[in-house]
Amino acid sequence: MDLDQLPRAALIKMLQEHNESLLEAGKDGIVMNYAGRTAPWQIIRQVKPKLSRIIKKHSHGPEDHQVANELWDGENLSTMVTLYKYRGQIDLILTDPPYNTGEDFRYNDKWDTDPNDPDLGELVPKDDGSRHSKWLRFMTPRIWMMREMLKPNGVIAICIDHRELFRLGMLMDEIFKEENRIGIINWQKSYSPRNDNKHVSTATEYVLIYAKDASRARTGLTERTEEMNSRYKNPDGDPNGEWASGDATGPNAATHRKMVYAIQHPFTGELIYPVEGRCWANEKKYVKQWLEEWGGKYEEAWIDDGNEFEDSNGRLFKVKALVIAGCKFKQGKLQGSKDIVENARVWALAKLKEGRWPQLYFTDEGKGGPRTKRYLKDVKKGRVPMTYWANEDYDAPLEIESQSWDHEESGHSQTGINELDAVVGKGHNFKTVKPLRLMKKIIQIWCRTDGIVMDPFAGSGTTGHAVLELNQESGANRRFILIEQGNSEKGDHYAKTLTADRIKRVITGDWVSGKHNPVSGGFRFMELRREHVDAKAVNDLAREEMIDLLLTSYWDKAEKAKSYLRRFELGAHKHLFGVNPRNEGFFLVWDTSDSPSELDRKVFREIVEEAQKAGLARRYHVYARAAVYTGSSLEFYKIPDKVLEHIGFNVRADALNNDGVAA
Repeated sequence: MDLDQLPRAALIKMLQEHNESLLEAGKDGIVMNYAGRTAPWQIIRQVKPKLSRIIKKHSHGPEDHQVANELWDGENLSTMVTLYKYRGQIDLILTDPPYNTGEDFRYNDKWDTDPNDPDLGELVPKDDGSRHSKWLRFMTPRIWMMREMLKPNGVIAICIDHRELFRLGMLMDEIFKEENRIGIINWQKSYSPRNDNKHVSTATEYVLIYAKDASRARTGLTERTEEMNSRYKNPDGDPNGEWASGDATGPNAATHRKMVYAIQHPFTGELIYPVEGRCWANEKKYVKQWLEEWGGKYEEAWIDDGNEFEDSNGRLFKVKALVIAGCKFKQGKLQGSKDIVENARVWALAKLKEGRWPQLYFTDEGKGGPRTKRYLKDVKKGRVPMTYWANEDYDAPLEIESQSWDHEESGHSQTGINELDAVVGKGHNFKTVKPLRLMKKIIQIWCRTDGIVMDPFAGSGTTGHAVLELNQESGANRRFILIEQGNSEKGDHYAKTLTADRIKRVITGDWVSGKHNPVSGGFRFMELRREHVDAKAVNDLAREEMIDLLLTSYWDKAEKAKSYLRRFELGAHKHLFGVNPRNEGFFLVWDTSDSPSELDRKVFREIVEEAQKAGLARRYHVYARAAVYTGSSLEFYKIPDKVLEHIGFNVRADALNNDGVAA
């Protein structure tokens, strides 16, 4: 890039973004450095949006289903730049990039100077001494762009194995910031030892989970199972229904010193403290209330047990115990009071026999320690993602940090291959396929039910398959955007021959292994063209090409996720080509680049007539080169200006992408 030729405003903007990227990536002084590194924002500035077209024969489903999902055949960095309208709109990015194994990762050396080059490059062999730096040069701008695509509360889940785990983790920390790391999932890809290493078997892989802003992201609960619910019983006839035994204590005693105190056992009269490092999990007023429900009267009292500490102001604070009213203590020991303790025991035994025990109860028929009841009706209809999906239920998600999911919870690699075989048959040459169970679990936890999931390395389409199945199972209406750039040694862009085929078969239920229940859904198949978007490229389009571009680029911020156009059959109308969710018609005054394209009174009358016959609302959106007629119910979009705006193209921004071009 020739900086001498850039206008002053463009240089100022570049410096501002450069400073922002340094602050964002390395505010704590850690920035990755590797051979050939270029700032990702600088690479992305050079990537131009490209023209695209809808391939009808590879799309599937009725038009109102097709608009919900997109499958793109094209290089993923260019495609994400082209998908301008989705910047800041994606709820979850779930992806499985190439692992740099010497069998799956391609790199084009021309990308170092021109990231727009369409060639996918050669496979990078295992013995290439620069394979790690090439992988990082490949991933860095793509990770940066993925972050750009996410909503402020969006989450990215990126799969990786041991080969690039540490480099990817550092890269994610740099771009997303370490404080936005939600967790590292360690999932069991195989359940038997593998003879692939001299020392230890590599039976697991990883999913790195980061939020764009952890303070705004939400970690959801996974579905409860019958086995989980079966742990809830009602042995005492509690009117609140089934319950399970829960720990009466919680962690972090050091920060909850007032919650560390003695309670007097209503059956035995002995004093009970939380174990070292733990405190009572409920407020003192509730513990007192539950103890008194066993029949005795309780009070807060200083029992001279040395349970005291200095508060933040240096003042000595004595923590009082909860004891049976009237009992006397000296240096933490019960003094006499046998009659009081015996009366409390009689009342407690009567309550035990009667049933309907208090929420704080005592095990072993009153001889054991305290536990709390956790009512099934109060437990959320879900479970927290924890290590091996532990058998505890929680009212709110804990920090995930580093977790392990065994194959019974996440599936394993062979399951993924078997699932793909069942849908499309053998011979696809995919050696590693993520299991549906793993992908569905991630989607369920980190994408809202009406959210958008993007997969920039879609591969065989497992992410799309998972979205469709989850929608069918739960009544959700999540949408997917899949991008697949891969081609085999034969030059097969398998977005067409494999990914689209799999998604279509899932929808129809026409699996190679046999008939399955169809699922609701559809998708548009988009092909990224080689031509860059600019005014000339737009003006050179024929009518059908222009309609494809308008359908895919249209964006109304007020409509947000529902900002799409449903197309009408080509040739059915002279001008009308689409309708938005508000039932407003979209019209194109255009045949070819050299034909008239003017909105005048005559054309407007034709538009009104077409809208009336189609039963559309009385608001008309018209694309044309010029307009000599206006009206209150008319929205005019100038070609090519408005089209370029929807794609995110503008002359000032393009000046930063081209040597010698002034704004």
